[in-house]
Amino acid sequence: MSIGHETSPLGSGGMRSKVVAAEMATAGGIETVICNGLHAEALSAVLDGRRHGTRFPAREARYSSFKLWLKYAKPAHGTVVIDDGAARALREGGTSLLPVGITDVRGDFDAGDAVQVAHGAVVIGKGICNYAAPELRRVRGLKSAAVREVMPRATEEAIHRDYFVLA
Repeated sequence: MSIGHETSPLGSGGMRSKVVAAEMATAGGIETVICNGLHAEALSAVLDGRRHGTRFPAREARYSSFKLWLKYAKPAHGTVVIDDGAARALREGGTSLLPVGITDVRGDFDAGDAVQVAHGAVVIGKGICNYAAPELRRVRGLKSAAVREVMPRATEEAIHRDYFVLA
């Protein structure tokens, strides 16, 4: 099913923008309802708990405000492509991304910029990178000891787990 981008004289952004807004709110632990505002009883029905519109329950495991900002508001300035092991570790283990798991660095970004993290052609998350793109290209695929030989003052993590959010 495809969600449209069309607007109308009464609204903007189409249904897609409303569903994205609902996703953001539920990720922050807020139950959300999308309903027709042209119906006079819509708001009172929702507030009374009656079934009206489409309800999105709040997620049990909510994101921190920082991770909500990172996921939805912070623009990405490049892409870091990772191997199978790194993808599994990020998805299942909640670990940090180390240079050894990086196979490609795309774009031009500075240390502290947000980057997309992709496994093949699929973006799996976004994080704040501890390296500038040229530095990361020099150490991608290297184990931590080898990274320290190339860049003695470099941090071990390319993206620390506290600064990473799954897509």
